[in-house]
Amino acid sequence: MLRRACAVVCALGMGSAFAQAPNPARAGAVDAAATTEAARKAVPEKAKETGVLATLAERGIYTRLLLNMELAGNPSGGIRQGATASQYVVGGVDVDLEKMMGWNGAKIQASVIGIKSRSLTTFYIGGGTSAQENSAPFTLLRFLDLSLHQNFSLYNKNDLSFSIGRMSAFQTFAKSPFSTLFQNHAHSGALYGFSQSSGTVLAPLSTWGGRVSFRPSEKTYVHAGSFSIDPATLDAGTHLWDFSSSRITGQNYMLETGYETDFNNDPMPRRIRLGAWYLDAPRNDVYLNTEGRSFTTYGGTRETHRHGNGLYVMGDKVLYRPDLKSKRNLAAFGSVVYNRSDAEAIKYTAKVGLVKTGTFAGRDNDTFGVVVSTLKMPEKQVAFLSERRAKGGGTGRVNSEGYVFETAYSYALAPGITIAPNIQYLHKPDSRVTPNHPRDINDALVIGVRMNANIGALFNFPRIAF
Repeated sequence: MLRRACAVVCALGMGSAFAQAPNPARAGAVDAAATTEAARKAVPEKAKETGVLATLAERGIYTRLLLNMELAGNPSGGIRQGATASQYVVGGVDVDLEKMMGWNGAKIQASVIGIKSRSLTTFYIGGGTSAQENSAPFTLLRFLDLSLHQNFSLYNKNDLSFSIGRMSAFQTFAKSPFSTLFQNHAHSGALYGFSQSSGTVLAPLSTWGGRVSFRPSEKTYVHAGSFSIDPATLDAGTHLWDFSSSRITGQNYMLETGYETDFNNDPMPRRIRLGAWYLDAPRNDVYLNTEGRSFTTYGGTRETHRHGNGLYVMGDKVLYRPDLKSKRNLAAFGSVVYNRSDAEAIKYTAKVGLVKTGTFAGRDNDTFGVVVSTLKMPEKQVAFLSERRAKGGGTGRVNSEGYVFETAYSYALAPGITIAPNIQYLHKPDSRVTPNHPRDINDALVIGVRMNANIGALFNFPRIAF
């Protein structure tokens, strides 16, 4: 284990780039790290009331508690009709080592996530992107992160930083302010398709990794890092304290650079992020065996590929503000993930949407959003699924591209508490979940509601900045 951890540290010292572990279509089901972004970025403040939490904060210890539930039902379409619930809870402790022991610029972040999930897509729709972004392949209790963060000041305050430990790539990479406003997994979270294409696990799973960040200016940055590819993270039997590195098969390296502004330095904030990854770990070919023939038809052993790479670009911009006194605005956002390998399940994904922050009179914190996305599979994946359909008694070729439409209204019930009803429409759902289904899956209409509760925000827990 120590040898593996040292390898990660060395990769960081050479300016490598972020990675994680092999991931099935739904392994990165919930981007809980994105849910806690506001809490992590909040400016530390002195507790306004006395009590246990205030006393702990004075000693450098801060607590977090987040709850999430997503309900979804498909009144039409899919394989059959039904409704399910998927939920998680995240508890965390952040430690300011500077306040606790005089270690300048150092913090520890620790979060545990528990998920109990029944996926509407798996049990009723039968395919396509998940109608509940927080659904997971099995019930789990894991560390969402357990990491050390260190800031340095070279040319400007805190312009250089690094993190190392158990973590997820999207705690740093591919951040979006709109990643928690929608419910379908194609729209919620950062980049759908990245995990499936790169083998990198995302929240709620985590693996050994690290990153280095440098900000040449207030509005520009560069991230680089590496994550371990570890099949153990996908094993339902892996327990909370299992940090073994014995099953690590390689690394995924990531690099991202970007330009970003906010309401503090730009009346019309905008962001642009450019990223790339390089995978150095074995991955199964979705279609071929080692003899170069169809695995489904001829069996044998799957062909493996050691290396892979891909690119992504994402951005958003405020298009309109009725005044400069509030943060009411209309913003556009979009992203594209492109996998250069034809041996993976996904070739590319893309999405574009609009979000109105501040809706009706007196509802400045509510949001209304619309978004559409597409997913394209490579020819090998289409051939694999078409042959599996034939084995199930069907005929014809599987659709190579599908689309998801979603509209959602997020109602801010109280500080940290939101209720977001949503309507989704899945056009041409793919059959990755039910490959033996004998025919095309019917377009599905999904009615959902997403409920988030940040208990720390609701009860004004003392907070720490990350």
